[in-house]
Amino acid sequence: MKLNKSQIFNLTVFTIGTVIIISLIKRIGWEQTRAQLNIFGWSFLWLFPIYFITMVGDTVSWRLLIRKPVSFFKIVMVANSGTAINALTPSGDGGEFVKGNLIKDDIGGPESVSSLLLWNFVYSVTKKIVLVAGPVLYLIFGPFSMDPRPIGTRLAWGFLIAGIVTSVHLPLLYLLFRFYGVEKSAAFIHKLPILRCLDTDKVMGFAKQIDEAFRAFASEHLFRLFLSGLLLLVAHLSVCFEIWYVLRILGMKIHPVTSIFLFAGSALLQTIVSFSPVEMGVTEAGSMGLYKMMGFDPVYGFLQEFIRRLRRLFFNVIGLVYLGWCTFKSVKRTETPETLESRGEKNDIP
Repeated sequence: MKLNKSQIFNLTVFTIGTVIIISLIKRIGWEQTRAQLNIFGWSFLWLFPIYFITMVGDTVSWRLLIRKPVSFFKIVMVANSGTAINALTPSGDGGEFVKGNLIKDDIGGPESVSSLLLWNFVYSVTKKIVLVAGPVLYLIFGPFSMDPRPIGTRLAWGFLIAGIVTSVHLPLLYLLFRFYGVEKSAAFIHKLPILRCLDTDKVMGFAKQIDEAFRAFASEHLFRLFLSGLLLLVAHLSVCFEIWYVLRILGMKIHPVTSIFLFAGSALLQTIVSFSPVEMGVTEAGSMGLYKMMGFDPVYGFLQEFIRRLRRLFFNVIGLVYLGWCTFKSVKRTETPETLESRGEKNDIP
């Protein structure tokens, strides 16, 4: 049975993701999981409708950036598979390749790449907006009496400056794509020694298709682009609400604006985690350090991340199951009687 590159990639990612999921569940341990869920009680179930808002914002925003007809259910499941892989890798980038592989047969390679490039750009912009808004809102309206203790002004300014510094690349990317173009950028990157072995005509032809799709969407579907950004803003704010809700149930009351500030701190923490070879443990430890830096009880930082990780694991499993189903379905489809006949193997079929 001969597999193509996409099938090999999906199968490899599915296998690695499954191994990581099993190891995560094993490392968390049933006893510790049960103890934390007992603290949270039935209130844990409310995390699922809260996440549903996030999921709808993420998937509908991507659907708006695709110009070809495709099932909304397909978008939801493909996006969930990509999110699962992103959650299981430190850099959080592998899921984009998975999404592109799973959707390209429905909308074509150039459209899948251009829509994902657009979505990731809009996602990053909207996330940075919330990241910067957190410290700004706290500096304007804070501190708040309901918080365990006030967050230092110097720390708020530090978060604001860090948010701005980590956002500098976004306008630079916009200028690069807007005025230099994807096609020219690909030609420049193709000059790198490590990429010169790739077929120039194929690379440039594919880049040209993406460039045309990028420019056409920006000029013809500007409303859909802004609506996509608005939905992603709602998705990010739903994460802020989830942080507020989890801490409130655990017994730590904070102002809603403070939850946006905590979101900003978590986003900055993810930048550090992306350089780590592992994500589990580093995130919890980083969150504890983050809460301690703010003057909050670090135990709540650990518990907040732990409870939300349990919720994420549920959807990660669903995403991996769908990825596995698509992978093995496509592998089976390659071994049709017509395929075997073309290879002279039809007589071997019982």
